[in-house]
Amino acid sequence: MKLRSLKEDDSAVSITVGFILTFSITVIILVTILSSFYSLMNTAEQTVMRDEFEIHANDIAVRIATIDTMVGTATSSGSDIGELEYELSLPERIAGKPYSIGFDNSTKDIVFVSQGRDETMVKVPYYTENTVLFSTTLQSPKGEYTIQYDSGNNAIIIS
Repeated sequence: MKLRSLKEDDSAVSITVGFILTFSITVIILVTILSSFYSLMNTAEQTVMRDEFEIHANDIAVRIATIDTMVGTATSSGSDIGELEYELSLPERIAGKPYSIGFDNSTKDIVFVSQGRDETMVKVPYYTENTVLFSTTLQSPKGEYTIQYDSGNNAIIIS
């Protein structure tokens, strides 16, 4: 019996085995790249949502503070306030998703959150010295809201 060197014997190398190995490695690399790209896009979407939420929440906080300041100035000068109201227009969806806006009187926060995605939650504080803001939650599909002062309750109502 004659012994052969296996290192130099290529008669048993199959083209099919080489193709399957190359194809498998290519598929694994492609899946890894696509999944990392998907997670990167998801992170970018959440960042956009949080940024948009902060912009809108800060705008609402400024409007609340403006109404509160007007009420404080008017009452300190002895004036009566008949009607004070802001029209507030917000997009129905941000990054293609509906969202909710919560106003919490106990913590004095405006809370924006996309439905089903707690990682997009944004809390922006508001300040009222002369009035009270009624706690409420708004849903985004409405799009048009009003911020009004109720002189009977000395409160700001958002609806």
